[in-house]
Amino acid sequence: MIATPSLDRDALRRKSAPLLLCERARRAPDSIAFRSKHLGLYRERSWRSYAALVARAARAFAALGLRGGDRVAIVGDACEEWMICDLAAQSLGAIVYGIYPTASASEIEYQMRDGGAVLFIAENQEYVDKILPFADDLHELKWIVVLDDSAMFAYEHRKLRTYQALLAAAGEPDLAWLEQRVARLGPDAPAFIVYTSGTTGQPKGALVTHGKHLAASANIVDHYPTLAQRTHRTVGYLPLCHVLGRDVAVTLPLISRLVPHFGEHPEDLATTLFETAPTILVTVPRYLQKFASQVLLGILNSGSIKRRAAHLAIGFARGHARRRWSDRAGFAHDAFYRACRAGVFMPILNKLGFDRLELVLCAGAPLPPETMAFWQMLGVNVVEMYGQTETAGGIICGQRGPFPRPGDVGTMPAGWEVKLASDGEVLVKSPDLFESYWNNAEATRAIKGADGWLRTGDVGEWHTGALRLVDRARDFIVTSGGKTISPSFIENILRTSPYVAEAIVFGHGRKYLTALIEIEADTVSDWARSHDVPHTGFTSLATSADVVRLIGAEIERANGELSRVEQIKDFRILPKALDPEEEGEPVTPTRKVKRHLMYERFKTLVEGMYDDREQRLIAASTVESI
Repeated sequence: MIATPSLDRDALRRKSAPLLLCERARRAPDSIAFRSKHLGLYRERSWRSYAALVARAARAFAALGLRGGDRVAIVGDACEEWMICDLAAQSLGAIVYGIYPTASASEIEYQMRDGGAVLFIAENQEYVDKILPFADDLHELKWIVVLDDSAMFAYEHRKLRTYQALLAAAGEPDLAWLEQRVARLGPDAPAFIVYTSGTTGQPKGALVTHGKHLAASANIVDHYPTLAQRTHRTVGYLPLCHVLGRDVAVTLPLISRLVPHFGEHPEDLATTLFETAPTILVTVPRYLQKFASQVLLGILNSGSIKRRAAHLAIGFARGHARRRWSDRAGFAHDAFYRACRAGVFMPILNKLGFDRLELVLCAGAPLPPETMAFWQMLGVNVVEMYGQTETAGGIICGQRGPFPRPGDVGTMPAGWEVKLASDGEVLVKSPDLFESYWNNAEATRAIKGADGWLRTGDVGEWHTGALRLVDRARDFIVTSGGKTISPSFIENILRTSPYVAEAIVFGHGRKYLTALIEIEADTVSDWARSHDVPHTGFTSLATSADVVRLIGAEIERANGELSRVEQIKDFRILPKALDPEEEGEPVTPTRKVKRHLMYERFKTLVEGMYDDREQRLIAASTVESI
């Protein structure tokens, strides 16, 4: 299938993000570029001041000797300094890459060696402490710059510098100077590297050029034109080392009318959402699931009258959502639904800061249909997008809405081609894909064919003109009975439970399926308190017989939506929460599960769910016959 192009992106292919920044600073100097919270107050940054800050940081980095082609690594949470340093380094022709804030010391060391960064920018002391033990062994590394040095006392290292000291020495910002430096950038030159999650090995660095990134990201604006039609508030909280986080915080504001807002601390996301009341939110499934759990738990803990009213309203909204998907909603149904939304749902949404939302774009991982349906029942227009790191900031497909039926990832944007290979693998063609994997020509050849088609590794199918994802090509489970099963389909259903944070299904070559369950600690803890179940922490919850029965009931509920061969026959609760920051943990910084490592780590739990007496009997008989 081929979408008819409706937007000429040739102009963007001839530019860079720093050049667009300079153009906005000249064209609309007093318009708001973004807002960020400092010491309890939101500070507005105009395009003029944004460009001035980038110019000053670029001067400071130039004074350190940063040159074109050098690599710069940044680690920290989403904040204005991250964006400023990123664009400043790009302005000098450097190649930037981010490292996940949750990365372990060994993961940081790997990416520093692989990327060969000469400059390491750390948000605060936490990340300085992670790199200092091996900083002297990184021969390419010349400088470590810390943005917030408030907690650093008596730190001495020959490579260490503070951001504020560098800025003070750089002098006054100069937009004309920045424009001169930016004019030297070639649109085909490398802009940044984005490291993949690394679920099957070490992460690979996808190299992206200036012009292609801008043109690729523009397909999001083209697909969702409201981004350019009027000013929208959003929240910047996704890691900026992820291509989706970069889109939201850095790129889309340059090519649309999206205004990002940054909270003071990432753990204060709920507060930031409430304070800013975004009109557009770009998110990943994990957050929508977590907030849905909070809503459901709040309803369960409310008074009997409110609880009954909420259950009645949700029951009606469930039917209303189905009628809306089928275009069968009549005037009377619409009127009653509006009453439910005004009287029951809006107060709930207001507490979350979701009451002004016009559009929620969810990407990064499969969104469970039940989670999507729940938010649509509350009146939140959630749509699903599908893209990859290798699509350089663009999307492969996206649901248009409003309120689309869950279960697919929509249609392709203008100018992109999508088709299915003979085995169902999704193939993509566009002039605006990533260039290559850094230092890995073999991996590049494996994904970018000579025919120009990008191999996504995802298996899909067409459904009424929209793309439906089935699973990762390598993740299918084939049972001993020869049944081919998609574990992610089952896992998504399991994750719809407010008490389940993560679910990992096993059963390849086995007679039946089993699952490892990570409990949602906060929700299960609240349930335990309300049911007088004693507990002292995560481990006591995970081993509680009452909690095991609770999760067992959730498993049975999920099994009711599955065919017999897909049903979970046994499960175990993980004894600890999965922590991406822990060395050797079987989960990536984006909380994608490393399935093989998960099995190796919890092999005893998995094997304990299988009765192998029959297999041992066959093995014994075979030995005797030999």
